[in-house]
Amino acid sequence: MSMIGVSVASSKSLQLEATQEAYNKAVVKLNLLLIDDKTHEEVVRSKLFEVMDERNQLGKYSTSDLYVMQKSIEKTVDDFLAGLNEQTITA
Repeated sequence: MSMIGVSVASSKSLQLEATQEAYNKAVVKLNLLLIDDKTHEEVVRSKLFEVMDERNQLGKYSTSDLYVMQKSIEKTVDDFLAGLNEQTITA
């Protein structure tokens, strides 16, 4: 394999690891919410499984896709949780 091939493979491996870490943090955040608050248990559990399914599929994405996913997962989960807060406040 050429040096360029090794560099690209290494880059993808590092990006995959970073993206998996971002997804793991999102899973932990959702799990902690399930432990602390049962108000929206069904919806949060559904979101948790969705995030876990996405995390399990990360190996098939390109390096650039992984970068975008890494940057968006935290915001996606935070927006989801903020929506739950709004539902609780207005309910």
